[in-house]
Amino acid sequence: MGAIGRADSSSRRLVPERWWETAAGLKIVTLKRGRRYGHEISIEPVKVAERLDEIKAQGFQAIEIFAPAEGLYAYSGLDTTNHYRIDPELGTMDDFRRLVRIAHSKGLAVVAFINIGYFSVEASDWIEACESGDSEKAKWFSWAGRTDVPPPGAEDAQFYVDNIPPGDSQEKEETWGWQYSKRARGYYWARWRAKDEEGNWVGLPQTNWASEEWPKEAERIVRFWMDTGIDGMLIDAPLFYTGLTWGKARRHISGVIAGYGNAYIQPEGGRDQAWITEGGFNSIQDYGMRLWGGKWQRNSIISALETGDPRPIEESLRNYHDQMVEVGAVLYHNVHRIEDASKRHLERATVAGIGDILAYSRVVGEPDAEETWILKTRQLHPALHPLGRRRKLPTRADDKHYAFLRTAVDGSERVLVVLNFQPEPQTVEVDLSGVAAAGLVELRYGELFERRGFFKVELPAYGYRFYQVVPVEELS
Repeated sequence: MGAIGRADSSSRRLVPERWWETAAGLKIVTLKRGRRYGHEISIEPVKVAERLDEIKAQGFQAIEIFAPAEGLYAYSGLDTTNHYRIDPELGTMDDFRRLVRIAHSKGLAVVAFINIGYFSVEASDWIEACESGDSEKAKWFSWAGRTDVPPPGAEDAQFYVDNIPPGDSQEKEETWGWQYSKRARGYYWARWRAKDEEGNWVGLPQTNWASEEWPKEAERIVRFWMDTGIDGMLIDAPLFYTGLTWGKARRHISGVIAGYGNAYIQPEGGRDQAWITEGGFNSIQDYGMRLWGGKWQRNSIISALETGDPRPIEESLRNYHDQMVEVGAVLYHNVHRIEDASKRHLERATVAGIGDILAYSRVVGEPDAEETWILKTRQLHPALHPLGRRRKLPTRADDKHYAFLRTAVDGSERVLVVLNFQPEPQTVEVDLSGVAAAGLVELRYGELFERRGFFKVELPAYGYRFYQVVPVEELS
């Protein structure tokens, strides 16, 4: 397995170094048929090559293969039945490795969304664990003789077991607890539940990170998939892994992935700087856009589109997004399904403007021509890259309009972003008194504008503009 991995990983050189720090968009795909979350993609060489060309032309720099391991019904196939193969009806692991190489040949990075937190009740490993008493596989899971036994412990508040983090009360319906197994003649711990093919609720057996046995097996799984040549992983909800510690996270997950070099590493669900500084991950989802507290509990961009008031966006960014960037984390953002094209484009432009990677699931559909322009513009300009800095600029009406200045990490470029959250055309006036500039170049048409103390921008309903700031020293 190691030799195969080294051979396949050679195509990684075709992907830019630290590609996630410049990537604008990521397309979520799946090899599984009839799944709602990922865009279906064929594993046949000719078909996959054509599809990847289309994905690249849409402005994406990476694909995320959602739940590639063989699985069944839960969460678009995350209830794994075999961690070491894809669905045999779709192809083999050699087919998967070839898909990765084809993507690399087109300059696209490939990451995989991997579940090492629970199993399907139909997995052969789970069945063996139930029937084998005190075997090694039985120790992969948590057991009890009755339902009033306390849940498996967590080391600290960063890891959740049966308690729900603030703002996530809706997840309480997903909590399942101790479940009885007739096969094992005892109770097993299940943090998540799902319906089987007959529509019956089933508790999904949670893995036991407090044991010595499961973390070693989890590391083997991580190495197996990294050996296919992929460029990183999104790990399914590790904050719910019972018995996980920062040391185990680094030793068996993030450190292993990082050891392959040029690898993207995200703890899906992680919501604190500690996942970067202590856990060793380098990206995190932008949950701060909806979990920043106060009276605004919804996604602040969606709220601004509905109310016309963009002020909550800046607060949500300061209370989460900026803190993550401060410790070197790239933010990943699932864009929303929005039927109104103008609102949809403004949401995409806002996310691109703040520097998040725009992730497109099947739920939101394919990007249109305007979204492709946004993705390509975001990719081309260092000031809009994920780790750049943002400074809010005053407007004449901050309760209607939002403007900010983005600066590249190396200071090589600055871009002014101006957004109109009103349902009618507006003249937006941006205060540039604190910005030294020779002028402004509009990025779509290349028009040069004179720098004024209050810069007036004519924007359509839900309109936006990006302007490159011409440095003062370039005055002719």
